[in-house]
Amino acid sequence: ETLLYRADTQLYQQITGATMYASTTARLDLAHAVNMLARRMSVPRVCDMMAARRVLRYLSGTVSLGLLFRYARDPIHPSLSAYADADWAADEVGRRSTSGYVVLYNGTPIAWHSGLQSIVALSTCESEYIALAECAREISYLRTVVAFLRREDPNPTEVFEDNQGTIQLVENPVHHKRSKHIEVRWHYIRLTQQTGIVKVSKVHTDLNCA
Repeated sequence: ETLLYRADTQLYQQITGATMYASTTARLDLAHAVNMLARRMSVPRVCDMMAARRVLRYLSGTVSLGLLFRYARDPIHPSLSAYADADWAADEVGRRSTSGYVVLYNGTPIAWHSGLQSIVALSTCESEYIALAECAREISYLRTVVAFLRREDPNPTEVFEDNQGTIQLVENPVHHKRSKHIEVRWHYIRLTQQTGIVKVSKVHTDLNCA
């Protein structure tokens, strides 16, 4: 693996910082790519610079994309809704999984995230479970914001998930062998479902926006 020279390393860091700003403000489609670039900020390789330039070319060809906040009520997602997903053991070094979620309000994304999980998940089901817990925490905060704006929805926020085993793990805490090793904080998703904050629903993988 050929590393970049110091001058090229600074350029790589500048590109990553600029695209990171875009991904956190309006371009959620860059979230995963920028997350991958940020992992090599300290010692970038030549192949990483090629990937960074590819992101810039993508941006150059999609400058007209953005977020549209509609005044009319969205028929599919009239209030808060979310999608969560995970890429199990995607990190080749630490074998950690990548969590991803996107929260929509009236059909428009208002919060999103893509990043490495803090622990090593032992299965796809567990990595998806952790991603759901992270998404549920974001939803809990956003529901307070919506309530402050006097747009509170008494119904649970629907969270779409494409792993049936994970949904069963949320709904049925009896699966002790499958969940006894999972840290307590990740069981927050169960609490939010039991208290009516969220409702986890099945969605086909091809339709999962996360």
